[in-house]
Amino acid sequence: MQKTFNVLVVDDDEDDQYLIKLAFQKDSIQYNLQFATDGSDVLENIESPQFLPDLILLDLNMPVINGFEVIKHLKESPIYRHIPVVVLTTSTSEADINRAYELGVNTFVTKPANHQDLINLAEQIRLYWFTLAKIPTRRTNHTKGA
Repeated sequence: MQKTFNVLVVDDDEDDQYLIKLAFQKDSIQYNLQFATDGSDVLENIESPQFLPDLILLDLNMPVINGFEVIKHLKESPIYRHIPVVVLTTSTSEADINRAYELGVNTFVTKPANHQDLINLAEQIRLYWFTLAKIPTRRTNHTKGA
């Protein structure tokens, strides 16, 4: 039986969104990708989500609400706190890395400058999180709990 995975990509760069989409389409496993261009898109739907992701790819540097605020709200939400969050950003700042992990992200990865390298990185993220790692079962109901 083929499983479908939901991935939420929060990134304001349309080129990066497209390249991530290409990387996820290279597999026979079905992926439903949902895109948000800034943190406000995510936070508006956090308490009554229409799309529950199995993995969240999150940029830090976005307009309106930055990635750190999004992480904070995700990890405080009983609906989202168990979902793995991968920070995928241009930042190499040690302060950003430390703050992201302190807020509860699962992985911090710096985006490469080259488009092909970004596709390769997104493929590696996809393979790791959906082939090698074991992720929590997607919650189909919105009940509170650990």
